[in-house]
Amino acid sequence: MPRPDWERFRPPAVIGHHEYGYRSVGSTMDVAWELAEAGAAHGTCVVAGTQTHGRGRFDREWVSGDSLLASVVLRPSASTAPLLTIIGCLAVRDAVRELCGLRCAIKWPNDVQVDGRKLCGVLAEGRIYATGTTGAGVAVLGIGLNVSLDVAEHPELAATATSLLAETGRSIDLRTAGDALFASLDAWYGGAEPAALIARWREAIDTLGRRVSVRVRGSNATLSGLAEDVDAAGRLLLRTDDGVLHALDEGDVTLAG
Repeated sequence: MPRPDWERFRPPAVIGHHEYGYRSVGSTMDVAWELAEAGAAHGTCVVAGTQTHGRGRFDREWVSGDSLLASVVLRPSASTAPLLTIIGCLAVRDAVRELCGLRCAIKWPNDVQVDGRKLCGVLAEGRIYATGTTGAGVAVLGIGLNVSLDVAEHPELAATATSLLAETGRSIDLRTAGDALFASLDAWYGGAEPAALIARWREAIDTLGRRVSVRVRGSNATLSGLAEDVDAAGRLLLRTDDGVLHALDEGDVTLAG
């Protein structure tokens, strides 16, 4: 594990109580997994301003620069583990509103957007380790929030991405953004009652009620139809033109118009 540029400690009950900070790192997810496998406590965080080998869903590279890149070691219960992406997205939405008053929407399954442009992505990875006849779960929740990213420097992103700076004209310190994010994440995680979470998730998603195409992970299949709702597990309920209702755990969503 690379040596951090700085470390911070907070009260032990708070997510982010032990924070490893890097100006630049290969991948905050990889460092967080090293810490998790070495026994790091729940709530331990790895943050960076840039990363050289960041990753997102579908093994995509995450483009970064002047962003808050955070990966959090979590040790969730069996009922909370499937909700981590939902918790992360809702926490980001609330943290952004607290930081600068900006209102965001969520594009299912894991993007936080402003007017259809991506502000933040959330990635949850989990593993089960055998302990006798039972299993102990550990997860890493990755969050990439564009704070001062200059999208003009990345022409390939100009039409699809945005940042807090681009939307508000205000410069926000990365540590201030991290403090707001961890406080929001801690509040959502601590109050993770499944039914209430799903209700808030449903309200926040702007994908619902729209025609979409979804590329299904692990196959070459693309399903097109109406995004009707989410179910009790947060899965997208997509009704295709043949009338079949599909419950999708994840996928790459494109609005059909």
